[in-house]
Parts: sequence; C-alpha cells; structure tokens
Amino acid sequence: MLSGIIFDMDGTLTKPSVDFAAIEREIGAKTGFIIEYAEKSSPDERARALGILERFEAQAAMESELNDGVLEILEFVSRKKLKFALLTRNSRKSVNTVLRKHKLHFEFIVSREDTKPKPAPDPIFLLSKMMCIHTNHLLMVGDYKYDIMCGKAAGTKTALLRYGEYVETEIIPDFEINSMRELVQIIEHFEKIKQVS
Repeated sequence: MLSGIIFDMDGTLTKPSVDFAAIEREIGAKTGFIIEYAEKSSPDERARALGILERFEAQAAMESELNDGVLEILEFVSRKKLKFALLTRNSRKSVNTVLRKHKLHFEFIVSREDTKPKPAPDPIFLLSKMMCIHTNHLLMVGDYKYDIMCGKAAGTKTALLRYGEYVETEIIPDFEINSMRELVQIIEHFEKIKQVS
C-alpha cells in the first residue's frame, strides 16, 4: 500500500540548474560532491566551500523553474489523500526560496541541515517518523542515483525521473518515468494492488 511520496527538489520538482562545474572552479579543487568534500576538509575550508555552494544554490533557487507536470501531480497526490514530503541535499534557505517563488507548500521537509544527506537512508528514516508512515509504504521520487540509493537503503519504493544524459545503471529503480505526470500511473498501480489484496 502506498501512503506517502517523497520528492527530491533539484532536477525533480525543479529543472536542474546548479552549475557544479562553476562551483568547483571557484573552490579551486576537483571536489567531486561538494558536501562530502566540505565534510572531509578543515573547518576553514569547510566553511569556505559551503559558503560558495550556498551562494550558487541561492542564485539557482531564485531563478528556478518547475518541471512540467509538478503542480498537477502535487494536486493529484493531495486529492488521493497521500502525504507528501520534500527531501533535498540543498540548504533549508534555498528550499524556502523555491517554495515561496512557486507558491508550494510541504508539511514535511528534510534538508542537509537536518541529518546525514542522501545517499544515506537517514533522511528518509527521519521523514518516515515525521509522516508516521513506515518506509515500506513510501515512494522516493528523484532524478539521480543518490535518490534511488537513499530510497533503496531505507526500504521505500523508488521512481527515477529520467533525463537524456542519465546513464548510470548500477542502481535499478522500481519505476522509471520521463515526466512527473507519469507518477499518476504509478499511484494508480498501487491502488490496483490494494484493491486486489
């Protein structure tokens, strides 16, 4: 049974726009994932790297555009009386900017300040408690392998929003969609299973 949906933000609710190559250039190092680089750095370098990341995130949040079908799917989820949450590696400040800009409301939000970030399962365990829903009854929706890894590790079902450049195949999602609107079919799939059982 499906009782709740967890949405990633960048690349899922919004079109991907953070320029990670530009962040690396400004930091002056081949950092890989910025959050992990910052965690392994000295306190001063950590503060500097995260400051640069937050500046780029703030800009991306102000300029963000919703992916096609997002408003319709959130309305559909609400009509179905499913709880929904937002899970992101972004800062809470950039989350608030995106939500204000697009007039979106999420009762349940976990950002990087709240717990160990994706791909660790910790943020989904936290949301599971906040939503009072066992992870077995949650669906994690995202556009990157970290979203799928996080969901799998926490025991949720997973749906990957595919972009043309996504080529990683080592993590297999339960579902793949090419647009947010296709989530309707996944939700209806779970409804049919519930009716049969």
